[in-house]
Amino acid sequence: MYESILVQAGLTEKQAKVYLACLELNMAKVPEISRKANIKRTTTYGIIDELVKMEILNSVVKNKSKLFQAQSPALLLDILDKRREALKKSLPELENVFSTHHIHPKVTFFEGKSGIKQIYQDGLNCISKKIYQVVKAKSHSELLGEDFVEEYIKERIKRGITAYDLHPKSGDIYTEKRGRQNINLKRYVRYLPPDLFSASMIMVYDNKVAMISSKKENFGFIIESKEFSNTLKGFFDFMWKLGSTEPDII
Repeated sequence: MYESILVQAGLTEKQAKVYLACLELNMAKVPEISRKANIKRTTTYGIIDELVKMEILNSVVKNKSKLFQAQSPALLLDILDKRREALKKSLPELENVFSTHHIHPKVTFFEGKSGIKQIYQDGLNCISKKIYQVVKAKSHSELLGEDFVEEYIKERIKRGITAYDLHPKSGDIYTEKRGRQNINLKRYVRYLPPDLFSASMIMVYDNKVAMISSKKENFGFIIESKEFSNTLKGFFDFMWKLGSTEPDII
């Protein structure tokens, strides 16, 4: 039973057997551990080296003999946490490698409010934790309602996603909640001429580009393509440099 639990925790079957043998023997030489674990001695040496590197076995020298002792099982939780954190930090790079070699370009269309809400949900699942948005806040609210937009913003903040927004310089919403730069809301904003804005929202995140129409057309789509998203991100960066930091409020 304990062996299967240790395997589920991340050890190999042989690592689990050696660790349990050390746990029961308290402090022992390799031949004793090998017999207790029922694993060949030559194999046991390698497994012990692995467990020492993982810091769940200690080695001590006593009477000129090298002995090994199991660390507390509680340390396994710390090891798993460290592995999880290491994976979490590496996830964006790993996802980038995966998408480069495994994801084929595709386009998915969505219609109506329920379909468009799926686009926002997909954006909230972004791995990079950054979304680049070309957004007309007024059209955005007209399409899905202010309540939905506020909930989306709350969820984005909760998930640690930062938004970089390009907004129209005039004719839009400009409050602390909408259309204004607000570090507390993890939002950074630049302003461009209003005639550049037709759709209610364009989002670039990970290897995707999402476009959401106005209320009149009521549809949206997601293009999944590394080349296309990189191109749109390049345009976004260019426009960001041209944008002003304050709107023209009349």
